[in-house]
Amino acid sequence: MVVALLFALAWHAPACLAEAAPELLTLPEAVQLAVEAQPALAAKAATVRALRQEAVAEGQLPDPQLVGGIMQMPVTDDAAFSLRDDDFAALSLGVSQEFPRAAKRRLRGQRREQQAAAAELGLTGVEKRIRRDTGWAYLEVAGASAAARLVDDLAKQAWRQQVATEIGFTTGQRTQSEMLAASVEAEILVDRARAERQREHAARARLGRWIGPAADRPLPEALPSLPDPAPLESLVDGLSMHPLLAEPTATARVAATELKLAESQLQPDWRVEVRYDHRLEFSDLVTLMVGVDLPLFGAQRQDRRTLAARETLQASHAQRDDAQREITAQLTSAYRNWQAGRERLRRYDEALLPASHRRVAAALAGYQSGQVGLTALLDARRSLLEAELMRLDLQLAVTRERLALQYFDTEVGP
Repeated sequence: MVVALLFALAWHAPACLAEAAPELLTLPEAVQLAVEAQPALAAKAATVRALRQEAVAEGQLPDPQLVGGIMQMPVTDDAAFSLRDDDFAALSLGVSQEFPRAAKRRLRGQRREQQAAAAELGLTGVEKRIRRDTGWAYLEVAGASAAARLVDDLAKQAWRQQVATEIGFTTGQRTQSEMLAASVEAEILVDRARAERQREHAARARLGRWIGPAADRPLPEALPSLPDPAPLESLVDGLSMHPLLAEPTATARVAATELKLAESQLQPDWRVEVRYDHRLEFSDLVTLMVGVDLPLFGAQRQDRRTLAARETLQASHAQRDDAQREITAQLTSAYRNWQAGRERLRRYDEALLPASHRRVAAALAGYQSGQVGLTALLDARRSLLEAELMRLDLQLAVTRERLALQYFDTEVGP
């Protein structure tokens, strides 16, 4: 019975461990987690909603004002401070309403709506940036983890080599210098592996800024593979729709509306006030007042505001042109770096790494046959490790540039 129970536990233990193991964190999942509950996106979305609410309010008439008081009360002679002895003294209550021109109210609402559209484009831009930055943080973790595995594998080989060298030293086939060299090499590689793990832990902390505790989940051993981007010319042609350029364009529309609004200030608004005056000993009175703005100092006020609005519009156009130059340069640089990196990766895979592996195999065979010393074997292994780490860094750089191209691609979602 006991044997059967132990057998059952042994049989089901691997399945239980597999179920308990955390699921691998992939790049698409990390990006999705980053945008699902991101405070920065929530703040931007709230700003858009606030501006749209203000757009409705800006198009309305201002609230009426309730006015009241004592009208024409005497303060001298026998009738001083009396509401009964003077036929002009009265208790007054009225309502005042301003009537800004409909065109002005429409322009004010349109301005807020355009600001909301610009903020919404900014929201899209922030989401694209979060996706890109999350991908870059993910690559840091993946790169450090892959580098640690490479060093770990070589460290295991070094420990086996140390054991073999110690056995050879006890049998008189190896020298003490070789034994010490093998021990030092193994310790160096172990420390280097720990340094890579330390770098991985730091990278996971940075990834946690975007996805929280999920950053501690294990990653697949293979680095993420992304499809080739569209041709450079197609990407450049689509930049006009990118949020980095669309947002300045929307800002220019806001500036154009501000200019129209400033020019409309030369057209005066008007207001109406109705009052009812109650006199205690005399007849009550009704007063109707109509007021209108008098833009008598337009050269120092309305004209100045119009000139300022024109300068703001010109500045927004210049900012958009500058942003277009900058983003085009960034896109072109990322695309060319991606192309050059892929070509370098091909040379690593076709020439450098195969030659490095053959060198290690030849050094190991020579060392085992006694034709070469341990130093040659250790040098060959170190050279292979450096080549593999350089190839890994290059692959990470190529993938990083590919994520940058995805950030610039307007055919891809945010």
